[in-house]
Amino acid sequence: MRDRRLTIERARVVFRCVLVAGIVLAAALLAGCGKKSGNNTTAVTNTPTPTVPGPVIPTEDDGTEPALRPEAQEIYQFRTPVQGDLCAEFTVTGYGAIRVKLFAAETRKAVENFKTLAENGFYDGTKIARIIEDYCVQAGDKEGLGVSGESIYGGGFADEIVDTLRPVRGALCMANLGTESSNTIQFFFVQTKAEVVRSLRDPLENRFHLSLSQYLKEAYDTEMSDNELAYYEVYGGAPWLYGHNTVFGQIYEGFEVLDALAEAKVTSRLRPNPPIVIEKVRIFRYGEQ
Repeated sequence: MRDRRLTIERARVVFRCVLVAGIVLAAALLAGCGKKSGNNTTAVTNTPTPTVPGPVIPTEDDGTEPALRPEAQEIYQFRTPVQGDLCAEFTVTGYGAIRVKLFAAETRKAVENFKTLAENGFYDGTKIARIIEDYCVQAGDKEGLGVSGESIYGGGFADEIVDTLRPVRGALCMANLGTESSNTIQFFFVQTKAEVVRSLRDPLENRFHLSLSQYLKEAYDTEMSDNELAYYEVYGGAPWLYGHNTVFGQIYEGFEVLDALAEAKVTSRLRPNPPIVIEKVRIFRYGEQ
């Protein structure tokens, strides 16, 4: 058992090194990217969404964002919004706009919290709190310090984990403190590309004789089949976050803005330098802009 633990610890080091910006090391600084103490989550099962299918393999690599290719429209999370769907637009000064479809039916508390705060202007003028290249862009508090705040419910609220909503590239997720009912005001976009996920396999398998699924189980208590992992290897994302963070939205326009943000210069504490400001967050119904 001791040898197995040592292997896992060594694998952690490799895992940190493989991800260009030290994703896992930085994840300790990012609220909500570690394992939770306890399991206070709301598992939503009565949603109208279908069972998660296997990944839809693109017919050819034409440089288009995988989530925006016609094949991806077969997957619920990636479907383009239709008339009346609830959406959000993030306008980032000097970068442009990111547009997101919100999953109000599946993650009611998270969306209502975010929607209410946004409509009250809470997020307007806030600073990006943290950027980890090849991983995520986090925001949500007034000073961009990545500290906890208070939700519209008077405190934190539980995760809403939905099997059909995954922390894939472009997912909008609630940040938390890694403890029970600690979702409040912060959120982050998952930026990890598919090739980064694929690059994790070789060092784990060849050097430590660990599969990626074994690593995720032992290091993060995240269980994933090979088919589920293939999903991330096609579309990108952070599989280690599944089950630990609420996914309440998905980018349908503005991936290039997300990538530009991920390349911004940051301090040793991963804060953008110079600061980057979210000028406005606008809630709207698709087709009624």
